[in-house]
Amino acid sequence: MYAPPPDIRDLWLADSRNCAGEPTDLSYDRARFILAVHAGHGGGCHQYLAAAAYCFRRTGER
Repeated sequence: MYAPPPDIRDLWLADSRNCAGEPTDLSYDRARFILAVHAGHGGGCHQYLAAAAYCFRRTGER
């Protein structure tokens, strides 16, 4: 799995810290990162739901 450099990782963590907000400018790697960070937060976590939808859609395109 892709591991972002520390500066990118810190930026992604700061941008996705609020479970009520939806992530913007998703890439596959960023979506997978958000999934890992927000796993277990439940159905109310917009970050997790948006990242999961992005990955699911991307999988269907292959």
